[in-house]
Amino acid sequence: MTQEQPPTEQQAPKPPQYRVPNGLYYVAAGAIALWVFVTFFFRNPYTQATSGDYYDKHPYDETSTWVLVLVIIPLIGLGAYISWMRRKSS
Repeated sequence: MTQEQPPTEQQAPKPPQYRVPNGLYYVAAGAIALWVFVTFFFRNPYTQATSGDYYDKHPYDETSTWVLVLVIIPLIGLGAYISWMRRKSS
């Protein structure tokens, strides 16, 4: 007895499989954690509005907020990009 294989029709090509590097997961988790920290602990507008401070009194001044947004967060992204390029070229 011989096993006959069924006639193979032209098979559709498989879709490409993309590998997501682990560093991208860490960067995404860090961005979400930073967002949660800034929203709930650093400058929570709801808490400030309902406590009667109305944005006049808060533990951090405007400069620290803009330094965080315009300097620290982009530096984190730049560091992740440089690390990714080093790992990619190796």
